[in-house]
Amino acid sequence: MAKPPNSAGSKNIYVTVSVQSERLLEELAKQGIYGRNPAEVAGRFIDQALQQFIERPRLKVKLRGTRQRD
Repeated sequence: MAKPPNSAGSKNIYVTVSVQSERLLEELAKQGIYGRNPAEVAGRFIDQALQQFIERPRLKVKLRGTRQRD
């Protein structure tokens, strides 16, 4: 089954990773869970990291005995 196109569009960029990171990306690509090749796996991880970086907390919880910061 073909992968559906990315509705947000995509752009190629070039990054340098350590040899160890490249090996891990290859191993993950072999499993096929995060992508079919190391570049797809890396792209997925970058997208996830950026999403977490910009997301705001959805719920503020005040813990007993602590002061909550804004």
